[in-house]
Amino acid sequence: MILFAGGTQTEVGYLASIMIGVPLLSQLFFAVLLTGKKFKKKFLLIGIYLRISAFAGAASSIFFIDKISTGSFIFLILFWMFLFSISGAFAGISYGDIVGKSFEPSKRKNFFVTKQFIAGAGILSSAFIAKLLLSEIEYPRNYQTAFFSAAAFLFIASLGFWMIKEKPSRVKIKKKTDLFKSVVDEIKNNKTLRGLILISNLAGFSFVTIPFLIGHIKNTFPITKQDVGNFLLIQITGMIVFSFLWKKVLARYSYKGMMKISILFLALIPPASLLINSIDSFYVLFFIIGGAIGSWKIIQEGAIIEISKEESRALYLGVFGSLNLSSMFAPIIYGALIRYIDVSYIFIASSVITAFSFPLIKKLICQVDLNY
Repeated sequence: MILFAGGTQTEVGYLASIMIGVPLLSQLFFAVLLTGKKFKKKFLLIGIYLRISAFAGAASSIFFIDKISTGSFIFLILFWMFLFSISGAFAGISYGDIVGKSFEPSKRKNFFVTKQFIAGAGILSSAFIAKLLLSEIEYPRNYQTAFFSAAAFLFIASLGFWMIKEKPSRVKIKKKTDLFKSVVDEIKNNKTLRGLILISNLAGFSFVTIPFLIGHIKNTFPITKQDVGNFLLIQITGMIVFSFLWKKVLARYSYKGMMKISILFLALIPPASLLINSIDSFYVLFFIIGGAIGSWKIIQEGAIIEISKEESRALYLGVFGSLNLSSMFAPIIYGALIRYIDVSYIFIASSVITAFSFPLIKKLICQVDLNY
């Protein structure tokens, strides 16, 4: 929508930083805030309802698209996406802690893959609706209807969280100053945590190129809004289909084996996009991108929960998320550089940087991976 509203790749970079980086950067603050709380369901619900407000706010802003400047409209959309992202980070800390204490370690792998499949199916259904709206209703009312629909569906989905019977966490009450000291100690003493943070940062350089692919395609081939919707559908389909493969990979090779495959996908996607010379080939690429996104989400959610203890899980989630700095700053850097250099240099550089994470995977120590 940013591009169709008159925005540039720079604004796309800002949006990518907000959607990917802001949640990660804010997680440490929320982790410190929530560590020590025995029950976190109410905080999860607060985060969800703030996200609903963000969707409704974005939809409401479209009423004024013809009455304000392009820059002001894009600023409003970025603001609502900022609220959507930061509230997701707030909810994510609580969600991770609830999942960690609700499932035995032996059952978590299946849970994360099954969750990814169900989420993908739900997103695919939503995407079909979104595609219908984007193609059948004129711009910008199509996006307005899509945002209002997203708010309504998320509200309905939130009702399920009210039924969760949360177990109290085993926590050691600490002063906030002690918690910040604990952050430093965890990073200093836990090599696996440091390794995961570094790998995630290196992989992030390739991961955040994905939002720029549409701009690259738009500058290379004549595409329509319908093509953009089709790319989204194919990407989500890939996420669902690949989840069956990830279930087998995770069962046989555990997190470290799956991480190698995921990193390989992420490293190859940017340069592969430069070699494609037809729209049809991009459909195949977006199908693979869906699988890569799904695998990376499973790894990030699962690995950090597995290496953390119940009393410090929220802290681990916050530390891990907040130190994924590449996801926050790389999109801004890419958006600025694209104005002066060809996107191919950025895509190739991101791939090379991501490839450096391979030797680091062997050094990770995770209890469920000890036999791999």
